[in-house]
Amino acid sequence: MATYEPERTRNFYLLGDSQAEMVQLIATDQLFTRAMGGLLPEQPEQTIAQLHDVLDIGCGPGGWVLEMAYANPRLQARGIDVSQGMIDYANGLARANGLDNAQFHVANAIDPLDFPDGTFDLVNARYITGLLEAAAWPNALEEFVRVTRPAGVIRISENDLPISNTVAFAHLGGLISDALYETKRSFSSNGQLLSVTPALKRLLQDAGSQEVQQGVWFINFSAGKPAHADLCQRLSETYRLAQPFLIRTGVATPEAVEQTYQQMLSEMQSDDFCAGAFSLTVWGTKP
Repeated sequence: MATYEPERTRNFYLLGDSQAEMVQLIATDQLFTRAMGGLLPEQPEQTIAQLHDVLDIGCGPGGWVLEMAYANPRLQARGIDVSQGMIDYANGLARANGLDNAQFHVANAIDPLDFPDGTFDLVNARYITGLLEAAAWPNALEEFVRVTRPAGVIRISENDLPISNTVAFAHLGGLISDALYETKRSFSSNGQLLSVTPALKRLLQDAGSQEVQQGVWFINFSAGKPAHADLCQRLSETYRLAQPFLIRTGVATPEAVEQTYQQMLSEMQSDDFCAGAFSLTVWGTKP
């Protein structure tokens, strides 16, 4: 397992270049894409038809880019990520699937992007809250706007943590919120919530994007719902992988985290388990 030293490595992945985290991110990415209704569900068909060059920020193991490249062979899809392991994995998947129009490069979203002004028709970023300190967002979004062509689209999707009616699930989510607050990646004033979604529209407007719009989507993964088994499995894996992070940041002891985790697994299988996950997509155009 890679050592978690983000201040030195500037890599905020919980497990660095872990194969386990890559596989988990691919599966979660596919689940969220389905739940959102597609890769760009809010964009008009005319806009999608005019895309030639797209960029995905914090692409991880490349899920969104690979799906875009497959669905739209005429466009060039690029992804950047701070993790060399993630990039190697994504490039391997692109080669294995014959996707010559998908390319991946190592870069950090908190640095100036190594692209000329107006390079891309669309710049996308999904679920990068855990990879950026809150203070880094304004400069990062200004770079997203800079590399977008005039009239091009800047698109950001984020979520706060899922909610439920059970004790351990809520407690474990609270510990994750606390840990992200301690590592300065939360927009919350006290660490109880991530609070990124209420800030997105203003952040994108302040970065220079115009005609900013937003759309909300929701997954009900309560017991008996179609999404229950799939999302519970994804969250179980995510929260298991997050345990070392919670321990390293000092928000809980190993024993307490494991006990809470096991209780959460039991709660998820209860007939009266109720839970939901909200996400927000915000998009605007470059003047």
